[in-house]
Amino acid sequence: MISEQQLYQQFQEKTRVVILTSKAENNITAMLLHVLNYHDKQVDFVLANGEQSIDESNEFIVIEAAKNADALKGNIALVIDVNSEIHTADFVNSITNGGMLVYNETIAAVKLLVEASTNTIKKYPYQQPNYTLENEVYFIDTNEGKLPLEITNENDIKHLLGVKWLCQHMGVDEDDFYEAVGEFQA
Repeated sequence: MISEQQLYQQFQEKTRVVILTSKAENNITAMLLHVLNYHDKQVDFVLANGEQSIDESNEFIVIEAAKNADALKGNIALVIDVNSEIHTADFVNSITNGGMLVYNETIAAVKLLVEASTNTIKKYPYQQPNYTLENEVYFIDTNEGKLPLEITNENDIKHLLGVKWLCQHMGVDEDDFYEAVGEFQA
């Protein structure tokens, strides 16, 4: 498997979207790729399990972070939780100057790390959306009303707005995001 340093060297001309997750959040990247694919936004990806798709003409590459994630020097990043295998503070500080970080501000350790960082990046906090469970179907509150989801994992719902921020910075507006995520199954 290719190292993070090699990934950076190979894809330094692309916009690197790095997702720092734990094994418990492995549907986050799948959700992002679903929304992008739903709207015909072609992106490269390299997943932690070794699966990848590369096309030299694509602007973005989505990378699930593994050890040494700071070597990727992400342009856009998502931090869901403090990952015990990765030094999260180094990862936050490795994001390219002027880049952006989306983070879960409800996790105190994440919020503390991000707020302590002096890296010159844009910081976009998110919280879990308001949602309900009715007749075994999750609904989230949106500006247009309640949206039924096919998602069955409550943990995925908690991080849905983090994925929304990534999508918006990759060219998918909020309404289009909700249209696509309503059909995401995990």
